[in-house]
Amino acid sequence: MMFIRPLNDHERQELKRLARREVGRVSERIRIILLSSKGYTVPQIADIFECDQASVRNWIERFEAEGVKGLHDRPRCGRPRKAGVVAQHTIRQTVQTQPSALGYIFGFWTVVTLCAHLVVSIRLQVSTATARRALWRMGSRWRRPRHTLPIDPAARDKMWWLCEQLLRAPKEAVILCMDECDIHLLPVLRSMWMLRGEQAKVPTPGLNRKRSVFGALELDNGGESGRWVYEVFERRRSEEFIAFMERLMLSYPHRPLLLVLDNASIHKSKAVMEWLGQHPAVRLLYLPTYAGHRENPVEKVWWRLKGQIAANRLHQDIDALVGSVHDFFASFTPQAARQLGVAA
Repeated sequence: MMFIRPLNDHERQELKRLARREVGRVSERIRIILLSSKGYTVPQIADIFECDQASVRNWIERFEAEGVKGLHDRPRCGRPRKAGVVAQHTIRQTVQTQPSALGYIFGFWTVVTLCAHLVVSIRLQVSTATARRALWRMGSRWRRPRHTLPIDPAARDKMWWLCEQLLRAPKEAVILCMDECDIHLLPVLRSMWMLRGEQAKVPTPGLNRKRSVFGALELDNGGESGRWVYEVFERRRSEEFIAFMERLMLSYPHRPLLLVLDNASIHKSKAVMEWLGQHPAVRLLYLPTYAGHRENPVEKVWWRLKGQIAANRLHQDIDALVGSVHDFFASFTPQAARQLGVAA
């Protein structure tokens, strides 16, 4: 590892005084020397000042050879770079901050608004090309963001409560993770390998139609896990949800059922609550709000189902699509569920 030679007290005090008196790049170079004398490594110093490790080594070598004079700029031709360390640090902080937090009315940064902000904030005028190069050097790319669901502030407490209910469940109880999904005649589009310059075309139906699939996956409760029960309905309403719970009662006769599911409105309707009051053997355990896509293992089943039967593929009609659903689940054994990683 590369470190500066040991400094005596006089040299250290003199460097501290110069660091306060000098400005810009010279002051930063002096602070590089001071950090190196304290035992900071070259990579650590480069991270602090957001510069290359080669630059840190260069200034250490210059100081060793010439002293403080070696830390000043040498005569050079042409204009100095505008997007120096100070500007790059400001750019990095700016693009990581929402414009509204700085008092602007626009919602995201462009190189034009970024250049205008540099003029206002640090009186530095740079071109859009200079700002764009600085963004590329720091690893920023012009990409579209993605939507994300909000986080339930009580998610931790709700998950602890749910886990306690599962741990206290009687041995004869059946724990099922349940969810629903819609399958459409309109093909699902997913990424695929294509030749450069060509784009695959997936035909669409003249009229889109859909069906709703209700599914429940058995979790381990001292016995075999991975059993899958499903039903295909024309619609997804409280009536269909109740019909599916009745199907589960037939699949597990005379056994208590604990259904882990999300907070969809059909799971909490008045009709469902009345049905549950008449069937105390069935309990619904709700996941935290907006957590179903992360915590419910049935989501993996839907992803595999749509990828195998519906992705980039048009079926002749809705009956053919439903037939493919049945074919998929005909081979969906507990062993297949474990390979998919959805059986706990």
